[in-house]
Amino acid sequence: MFCCLGSTKKKTPDLAVYRKIDHDYPLLLAQLAKQNGLEQYHLVSSIGADINGANFYTKTKGETEADITATGIPAIHIYRPSFLAGDRQESRPMEKFLNGLMKVINPLLFGSWKKYHSIDASTVAMAMYLQSKKQTTGVFIYESDKIKQLS
Repeated sequence: MFCCLGSTKKKTPDLAVYRKIDHDYPLLLAQLAKQNGLEQYHLVSSIGADINGANFYTKTKGETEADITATGIPAIHIYRPSFLAGDRQESRPMEKFLNGLMKVINPLLFGSWKKYHSIDASTVAMAMYLQSKKQTTGVFIYESDKIKQLS
């Protein structure tokens, strides 16, 4: 099972609806996957996901990860990309600006900061696909720098 569900604050300003999209639906998919004997669940989360996070976004992502992990699916792969780059069908001027800015900033992020590099959505997708071909068990968390190494 591959879960890439998520929304934006602009599209979903109501926090209850936002939580439903970013937490409840991915968790429901995991529960259905478990009930149907699926052995792998691949979730796109976010850099900074933290069940004890200070803001709604990172806390929701952290709770989603924790609740999906608790389902008992044998292999759970959590991908925590930083800024997701790539073509969009809709116009997102701020993302276009940030995409350009990250191209300048990325080379300055090294060492422990490397995980904050922007990453192309297609790179995340390829990493998910390649990891799904492996027979593993456990919970695996990959941040942007590790995701790039997987693909």
